[in-house]
Amino acid sequence: MPKALYLLLAATAAAAPYKCDVEHAFGAAAAYARRATLTVDPERANHNKLKFAPDTMPLVGANATAFADLAKADGVYRIRVRREGARAWASASIRACDLAASGYEEDLSVALDARGDVVALAYRNARLDGCDASAPGPEDALKSTAAPALDAVAQVIPVQAKVARPPSGFGSVLPRDGGARPGGAPGGPGADEERPPPTSFFRKYWHIILPLALLLLTTGEPEPTKVTKVEKSD
Repeated sequence: MPKALYLLLAATAAAAPYKCDVEHAFGAAAAYARRATLTVDPERANHNKLKFAPDTMPLVGANATAFADLAKADGVYRIRVRREGARAWASASIRACDLAASGYEEDLSVALDARGDVVALAYRNARLDGCDASAPGPEDALKSTAAPALDAVAQVIPVQAKVARPPSGFGSVLPRDGGARPGGAPGGPGADEERPPPTSFFRKYWHIILPLALLLLTTGEPEPTKVTKVEKSD
């Protein structure tokens, strides 16, 4: 087969719609059961790329009872998705009372890799407050919609620490880790500048200390004053 024809067939196969299995569970420890099928059409726009079939699940009978008990216990409703034939599942969960407060509408964000496998799943309508723990009515049903997750590009900004320049006369000290000398980063002003060693006290004031030392050496101790005692005669 010519290489060009092979690439064309591969591209056509990659762009063809494919199906994903959808399962759900009422509670963190409950077993998963089949829920629906998610169809992915790479050729469609993002708002039409993902479709559930069926896209509703009436909350009647055992489903209504399980959901009501879950909402009263502040439990979580779980869902998981994987491409047909794939081994790994992507799962997400939401508080049952949050799902009831949103009108039983599931708004899912689905992340797909380059092969089309589902790698991440998240509820976009999860709340932090305002729970509704009431039981579902006879007309209530879970309504499922999904959209591809948008790629987020992280920006890394390097941070450089600024080192204060030491006072004059202290000299420079090179850190043990080979970092920049105080007064500038490597390559900056003051980085390669060699500072003179600190001047000692005697070297700094030798012109005062030397005359005083010579004066002390050349000057002898003064002789003691002799006192003559005069005796009076009678």
